Amino acid sequence: MPSEPAPMHDAEHTFLLAALERYERPLIRYAHSFTSDIEEARDVVQDVFIKLSQNASSVDPSRLAAWLFTVCKNRALDHQRKHSRLIVMETESFDLEVSPSPRPGDELESRETAATLRGLIEKLPTRQREAVTLKFMSGLDYKEISQVMKTSIGNVGYLIHHGVQALRTQWQTLEAEPQSTACAH
Repeated sequence: MPSEPAPMHDAEHTFLLAALERYERPLIRYAHSFTSDIEEARDVVQDVFIKLSQNASSVDPSRLAAWLFTVCKNRALDHQRKHSRLIVMETESFDLEVSPSPRPGDELESRETAATLRGLIEKLPTRQREAVTLKFMSGLDYKEISQVMKTSIGNVGYLIHHGVQALRTQWQTLEAEPQSTACAH
């Protein structure tokens, strides 16, 4: 007869629930930047939390974000290699949050702006894109990003600064285009 898994202690259960509540959505967004669709990203994140539940007692709570995002990146890259195809971001499925806007026109404009911004982020060099995504879409701080990306905090600042600067320049270029040209994008 197989042995039953050890019962989860209340503190461990509370830790896992808090981690799930705080990091599930940012991890899904992060995983989605590697996968072809939102369901695959959710599967990756589910794997991350299964691994966390198996290793909860050995994970340093002060390094939880770095641990989660590192495992997420590794799982997502494994998934990407397994499927070995070009990953195209589906911007429609990336809108995980419902707009609080009461007017449909505002919601449409907001979604178009978000889609345009995601497209611009995708054009950034890989390291800048990852740093910007971790900072602004996943909400990590510079220390956590440096741990995930295995680089110095100073380099994280450099990557984010230059990534945001490039985004600003690209955005201003789009804004300066005549309206008929901008609609073609």
